[in-house]
Amino acid sequence: MSWKGRRIRGGSGPLPVDYLSRCRAVPEAPPEATEKDGHPCTAPESSRSSSAGSARTRAFSVEDAAKKAGTSEAIVRQWEEGTLQPTIRQLRLLANAARRPIAIFYLAEPPWKFTALRDFRRLPGDPEADQSPALRLAVRLACERRQVALDLAADLDDMASPLPVRAALREPVGEVARRIRDLLGVSIDDQRKWSREYDALNNWRRAIQDLGVLVFQARGVEVDEMRGFSVAEEPMPVIVLNTRDAPNGRVFTLFHEFCHLLLRKGGICDLRDRYSYRPEDSAIEVFCNAVAAEVLVPRRDFLRSPLVRDHPSGIDWQESELRSLARDFSVSWEVVLRRLLDTAQITRRAYRDRREAMLAGYRVNRSAQTGFVTPDVAAVTSLGLEFVKLVLVSYYQDRITSRDVSEYLGVRLKHMARIEERVMGSRVMFR
Repeated sequence: MSWKGRRIRGGSGPLPVDYLSRCRAVPEAPPEATEKDGHPCTAPESSRSSSAGSARTRAFSVEDAAKKAGTSEAIVRQWEEGTLQPTIRQLRLLANAARRPIAIFYLAEPPWKFTALRDFRRLPGDPEADQSPALRLAVRLACERRQVALDLAADLDDMASPLPVRAALREPVGEVARRIRDLLGVSIDDQRKWSREYDALNNWRRAIQDLGVLVFQARGVEVDEMRGFSVAEEPMPVIVLNTRDAPNGRVFTLFHEFCHLLLRKGGICDLRDRYSYRPEDSAIEVFCNAVAAEVLVPRRDFLRSPLVRDHPSGIDWQESELRSLARDFSVSWEVVLRRLLDTAQITRRAYRDRREAMLAGYRVNRSAQTGFVTPDVAAVTSLGLEFVKLVLVSYYQDRITSRDVSEYLGVRLKHMARIEERVMGSRVMFR
């Protein structure tokens, strides 16, 4: 079934009596929707979109639903009991808040949500780490956009090949990092030429996208909650970065999540080296952090750097030295600290203390950067050049309509001319 055929289903008629109460509680996923190898398996097509109340996948409480609909909690409870029905306006308010079509309120059965991605932030005894509505939305959008890309690529007979490399936890970190470097074809000399803040992020992102990986960026999710996540399904696996993270911080996350893809173990990450996870999760996170650091700053090149080679043993590293190393390799403090730890130049306690301070600095850095981002820039940076180009080419070849283009890119048609200029180099069909 094409993507357009699964966007909105349902019809007129009375609302199911228990349409809100069913969605407020997250039911057990059906057998077909169990998690396998960290993949966000989905339920059958007949139950894939969000349920009628949307509160289930958006984590709305009765109080939240009442506020969104502009009514009282007592009224919402009457809706759930079936003794009162909302107006069309109230349905629209709820649908808009959940970012769902209003038609979902008329489904006869409550659809199952996407099964949660494997959560590498989870602590022992916690069945599922708390997820904000913003994070839940980011995961859903990533899965939906991947499906759009799969459908469009299949229609164009231009499906990406699976990733040509794999990784295993038993492998040496250096060997996995070397394979990644060779695959991407980016040298240390190339890397050291990137001087502007976004050069490293844009170039590394482009190199990974060229392998058929969809690299999106999520907005509105706190860095403390999520640095990134990945969907390790082939073809067109997905990496999602957090726009609230600093650019060089996103670079590290990009390679951390890319390592997850090579392991075929996608999930939600905050990138902390905590040892209170389930043992397997802890091993995966530590491994992905180590591989990301080795890719970005190869051990041999790091130890040959004059600052590292000539640094007195036992002397604390100064902030200016860390900044200088970070600039030299076009990376963040995070990567420099990781390499200092890996090469026994700093203790694990000092590494953790400095890293927490660095993360606080990231938050201050991002919150201090305010300003308006134009819709064309927001669309391209959030969705990536390859996804946007796939949508545009599909439109040029009459596979989709202009309305589809607007929906898939999340912008009005009046912004499309500028998007064409950014992605295709000139205006092609939009004026």
